[in-house]
Amino acid sequence: MLLINARKPNLFSIDFACQITNLAQTKLTGLFIENLYFEYIPVGGLESPSYFATLSRPSNATVTADTDQSVRLFKEQCLRKGIKPEILIDQGEPIQEVIYESRFADMLIVDPDISFYDRDEPLPSHFVKEILSKSECPVLLAPEKFEDFEEIVFCYDGSASSVFAIKQFTYLLPQFHDKKVMLLEVNRSGNEEFNESHRRMMDWLRDHFHSVYYYSLKGDANDELFTYFFMKEKKLVVMGAYGRSLLSNFFRKSSADLIIRMVDLPVFITHH
Repeated sequence: MLLINARKPNLFSIDFACQITNLAQTKLTGLFIENLYFEYIPVGGLESPSYFATLSRPSNATVTADTDQSVRLFKEQCLRKGIKPEILIDQGEPIQEVIYESRFADMLIVDPDISFYDRDEPLPSHFVKEILSKSECPVLLAPEKFEDFEEIVFCYDGSASSVFAIKQFTYLLPQFHDKKVMLLEVNRSGNEEFNESHRRMMDWLRDHFHSVYYYSLKGDANDELFTYFFMKEKKLVVMGAYGRSLLSNFFRKSSADLIIRMVDLPVFITHH
């Protein structure tokens, strides 16, 4: 399910959702949320396919529209990609509506910049932070630009929550079994300890993926994860327990804004 601000659709996230849908061989539902308290001015001209030419330019791909225009834009891009779309339109308080719909979705794709309020916000928006902590299904944060990915990076801290995220991703998207997989851990002490839990986690991953390896970083999780992912391409990142663990502490600090703003990778996040 792709979350769309019905009056400010983001072209990048629509294109990303279509590509993930085709890679995963699944269906795609567009969830259009209308914030009844938001002031907007609709504009015309969204019929033109030239709008998707902006996807190759380093500019903001959010346009202003009314709901009918947004739905038409989404449908046209899906059909262009060979996808038969489904449409849901909800009106009301955006966070409540999205949390409710997430209960019945396998995965929610979200633009990290999406907001339903007329104010400037740093990344990720307050709305997205609320969704990450309260969603009742996994959330996949959309990058600005995406072609494909060659490697899945599972961020692992030994907790049940990180293992749960790995399992959720694997069960939801078994079509990615042929991708290279890294089990990435940050060791604060600097003493690498590959113990029984690591061995069993690697064995489990090898049962589901063709190519699996382990990599350990030494130092503070905030610094090391940002440094590792900075300027990386063709990777999909999986993290668990937003709001609950070491990885969530990473997201609560300022380096989280840097990751989402400066590291243009898709990020899959889930929790119990």
